[in-house]
Amino acid sequence: MLRLHSRGFNLIELIIVLALISGALAMAAPAMGDWLTKSRQRNLAKAIAHAITIARTEAIKRNTRVTICISANQQTCTQSGGWEQGWIIFPGPISSTLEVDDTIIHHESSGTFFNLTATGNQPVRRYLSFLSTGRPHLLSGAFQAGTITVCAPGQNAINVVMAATGRTRIENTSTPCP
Repeated sequence: MLRLHSRGFNLIELIIVLALISGALAMAAPAMGDWLTKSRQRNLAKAIAHAITIARTEAIKRNTRVTICISANQQTCTQSGGWEQGWIIFPGPISSTLEVDDTIIHHESSGTFFNLTATGNQPVRRYLSFLSTGRPHLLSGAFQAGTITVCAPGQNAINVVMAATGRTRIENTSTPCP
């Protein structure tokens, strides 16, 4: 009579396989965490660039000034903190509160932007405002161009650069984030 023997893992083989898998995971975990942080940072930069494009497009489409400003509550413009708090896009010039008849075109909350910072240089520190031509202008009438720097701990900064024409680009830098 022919007997078939099925052979499985013995205890020592199982322990060795588990030790190898554990070692591989331990080596991969820091790289995975770094990749996730960098991905979140890049997503914030893309979201800011996309919001700027929406504001510019809406200004042209509506043939009126459209503003994007930092907003922690997605209802009013905030005068402190950075772009990581979120923002609102609305027709008209910037004010600390929106009027009853103002329409919010688009808003973004800070949901996934924890542990990130997004700081604009002086011309784009608090708001960006587009004329009906699609060109960014400060309320004083001067053209508006600037850079919003997105940072995550242990990463290099990513810049969202807005030209005087209103076009944006995202650039990686070699500048370490604080």
